[in-house]
Amino acid sequence: MLQMVKHISALVFAAVMMWGCNMYDFKGMFMPTGDGVQARFEQSLNMNKDLKAGTVNAQEEYIFYAATDPHVYKTNRNLTHFNDVLRNDGEAAFGVILGDCTAGHENLPSYLEALTYDPDRHLYRQEIFHVLGNHDLYFNGWVLFKEKIGPSTFWFDVAYEGGKDLYISLDTATGTLGRKQTEWFKTFLKDNRHKYRHCIILTHTNLFYTDNSQTTSGNLPIEELYNLLDLLGRHNVSLVLQGHDHYREDFAYDNVRYTVIGTIKDESDAPEYLKLKVNNEGIELNWQLL
Repeated sequence: MLQMVKHISALVFAAVMMWGCNMYDFKGMFMPTGDGVQARFEQSLNMNKDLKAGTVNAQEEYIFYAATDPHVYKTNRNLTHFNDVLRNDGEAAFGVILGDCTAGHENLPSYLEALTYDPDRHLYRQEIFHVLGNHDLYFNGWVLFKEKIGPSTFWFDVAYEGGKDLYISLDTATGTLGRKQTEWFKTFLKDNRHKYRHCIILTHTNLFYTDNSQTTSGNLPIEELYNLLDLLGRHNVSLVLQGHDHYREDFAYDNVRYTVIGTIKDESDAPEYLKLKVNNEGIELNWQLL
């Protein structure tokens, strides 16, 4: 009986491999197929020594848009809609995509096309920031991601009259921050957090993710997670925005708000994105369904 189960499992696995070889990197789900997080962080530093992606100018109260997991494959209509809504909103300061941009690096041109500014369709030209996800690494996709998009770790600030807010994008695409990124993050928060009104963390992998079936993109090791959550709490982080799980979740832990956004991919039965309002009172979340 056990032998039969093994044979059936092998046949199913082989069928899945043949069916999905162009869309899913099954090797990449269990073993990194490109540079690890340590190398990606070093390369990010080489691309940009201070890791700053820029400054966004805004009002004291402003809006930004966030979406995740578009997994662009054959179509990009939901992402195009996101781009159109964002860039026709005069109150919106910028947008973010929280990773898993494509279902394979060959789809990156379609992903970038969906987020292109078009003066015939758009009234404004807000910046859109891109977070690295685990699917963006499949088939050695990091090579193209860093060339066409940029670093996997970066930060930017939003400046308004009388103050500014801090946004930090962390690379969790392979289920760990790694030693070098962690040390940089600790030092950066210690030296800079006090200069800002709000601090928002952008990352792909849900820090509270409990399914570790994909070892390269599962939850962080428990010791690393414990230290990270303690660090976020001690430095009064306002919000951690995450993706990866394709469902919505919103809760607080140690006075830090953790929000997981559902997927915006075209194949989803309930694609969504977030419209966030930031002001002195805090951060208001408004869920938008497509």
